[in-house]
Amino acid sequence: MNKNNKKILIAFIVVVIIVAVLLFALLNNSKENHNKETTEINEHPAVPDDVITITFAVPDICSLDEKKLSLFNDELLKDGLKYRLDVKYLEFDNYTELLENEAKNGSIDVAFMGLGDVRGANNTYDLIRSGLFYNLDDILLSDTGKNLYNSFPENLWKSVKCDKHIYSIPSTVVDDRGIYCAFNTDYVKEEEIEKWDGSIGGLYDILKRVTFEGEDTYAFQYLVTDYLFEKMIDCEIRSGLLYDYDTQTVENPLESDKFIGFLRTIDEMKNNGYLKTSVSFLNNLGLNDAGVRKDIEAGNYAIALCSGNTDEIFLKDNVRVKRLPEVLSSRINGSIGIVNNADINTVVDFLSKLYNSEKYGNILLYGLENDDYKVVDGIACDSTGAALYDNFMTKLGLNLFINLLPVSGEDFMVNRREEYFAFYESIYLSPFIGFEPDTEHLGNISTDLDSFMTSLNRKSVDEALPIAEKKLQSDGMDEYLESVRNQWEEYK
Repeated sequence: MNKNNKKILIAFIVVVIIVAVLLFALLNNSKENHNKETTEINEHPAVPDDVITITFAVPDICSLDEKKLSLFNDELLKDGLKYRLDVKYLEFDNYTELLENEAKNGSIDVAFMGLGDVRGANNTYDLIRSGLFYNLDDILLSDTGKNLYNSFPENLWKSVKCDKHIYSIPSTVVDDRGIYCAFNTDYVKEEEIEKWDGSIGGLYDILKRVTFEGEDTYAFQYLVTDYLFEKMIDCEIRSGLLYDYDTQTVENPLESDKFIGFLRTIDEMKNNGYLKTSVSFLNNLGLNDAGVRKDIEAGNYAIALCSGNTDEIFLKDNVRVKRLPEVLSSRINGSIGIVNNADINTVVDFLSKLYNSEKYGNILLYGLENDDYKVVDGIACDSTGAALYDNFMTKLGLNLFINLLPVSGEDFMVNRREEYFAFYESIYLSPFIGFEPDTEHLGNISTDLDSFMTSLNRKSVDEALPIAEKKLQSDGMDEYLESVRNQWEEYK
């Protein structure tokens, strides 16, 4: 063999060896991956033939991690529970219509029943009246249903009554819509605070006797959002109407002395320099506004009227906080219904397991403890200790509040179950609780009322009132009010 041929042969042999090594490596790697996949598959418990799938419909603004859903289903099997949860997402903008179709088709078992629309129409009420969801009265009294019933405070069950029956499982999102007042004792005397009767007029009387030294701020800070001041006038405002607790009558808000009297007092406080000129009743940023927060932290106020839970910046030696009594009104929006062609006993048993156990809720939202998340001082954090994303809409859609660890930034309950029960069992119930008006004739009335409130940022009450009254009349307030009043009298 000549020299050149020998070189060619050696090169050929080297190439063959390299190819062989590569093939061996690829085959070995494939085998290892196969073994790894097999091992991972074997970590999941075998799914029995008789496992039951529960299909839960939620709006697509919810977002559940598929890996955590898989872990949740695995945990059910490990605990000997032959259930599997499947989540069906429906378009939020057309949620009520799509949910109704799914319920008719029998493709879902249980569902988040939606929220009222921007006009104040009660879509949940409409779904209940459609006959597509179970009346739960009897099942909740049975051996099967008592565990589910005991998962929530009794007053919450009362709050979801509709036409005197229970058709849905109550939403347990914390009711942080209460009112409290913070008094700076550098300006307000203790005896004045003690005597305050909870009214806006009472606050105004106190302010008139205050010598406030603030130069660039106002003595009175109004930090109440939406219609939450209704707590101060013993009524509730929903679906465009005012429900008066004292007289137990349904009223046109613009004809209510309580409602208009409150707003006129605010006007007078503004005119006399106790309150800033613009008070946005429906979109008040309050303590989220950096300037307002700075003034509050510096103590540059005499009285601050607030909604929600008491902010830590008011917890000072020279600040006295008085909270108005909490009132529980209807909570039917945001509740959970069971479709009437589902196996009621099976679904109720599954939901009682879900809502009774903190373990299942935490796996569904956060994953495995000390793997996907960890607990620091009662707060769920990610595995590095950083704050977890507060997946609020998913918690709302699946009703996962009472059986879930809180995440950083939530300004409410840590010991959820204990505190929820204590809160709701001691709360005052609205005399209208359980009454759900038919909003068929609502039209634009609710949005007309919102427009009136928004106009108060630019106009006085007496300037805005005639315009709003005329608009409400043209949109059928008399007919709508009469309809709801008739329903209320029949309900009573």
